[in-house]
Amino acid sequence: MSALRDAQADFLAAILGRDPAHAARWPHRRLAVYRSNARENFASALQAAFPLLHGLMGHDEFRAMAWAYQQDCPSRSGNLFYCGAGLSDFLAAHLAGTPDAPLTDISRFEWLIQQVLVAPDEAARFDFRKLATLPEAEHGSLRFRLHPATRLCSSALPLFALWSEYQHRGTLAGMPRTTSDGSDELLIRRSNDGVELHRLESAEFRLLDALLRGECLQRALEQASAPDDTSLNHGEVLARWVSAGVITGLVS
Repeated sequence: MSALRDAQADFLAAILGRDPAHAARWPHRRLAVYRSNARENFASALQAAFPLLHGLMGHDEFRAMAWAYQQDCPSRSGNLFYCGAGLSDFLAAHLAGTPDAPLTDISRFEWLIQQVLVAPDEAARFDFRKLATLPEAEHGSLRFRLHPATRLCSSALPLFALWSEYQHRGTLAGMPRTTSDGSDELLIRRSNDGVELHRLESAEFRLLDALLRGECLQRALEQASAPDDTSLNHGEVLARWVSAGVITGLVS
């Protein structure tokens, strides 16, 4: 078994082009077929998961990036869906300090969308009867469960406008500039029609982010509200997202 495992490891190294010495064991033309298939399948899987990134980089540059990424982070799963898990870290390391650094944010955003698409479902709905049995004095200690197919994303890029443009046109005009009013703060959720994006006010985003991280309601409110900001109506926010099925229950 050790010899077989070593041969498989050498063959993989030859396909990925890590060490020319490994390629000498196999005929070049035969090896080229496997190498081409490996590159194309990997790049196609990345393109399907990161359409915004592909549109902004252009086809040729995206394919070159995918090959470099594959050499650095080869897939360790038979399911190529997961091959994009390390792309954001790869881009962050290689694009830091360059004009293309915003592409890292694009990749993080798109990977959150992929996570939402494959997250488990949850049929449970919020049980108001359980809440009604708790004394009001204990409400601050409540912790809320959010639907597994829910993610939050904050970026200085206009991600909402970028995503909307791609959904309507199938193409992108070019690299977006940073937002003029701070950041795009988004809730990403799965619906019956696919993925939904919701733009949030900053305080609402901070509240949901704290709840998603497992903070109790009192701590979440403390983290959500700036000292001079009284605009957050947490009862209204909680009621809206309970009704939408984003907040699904209480953590016991």
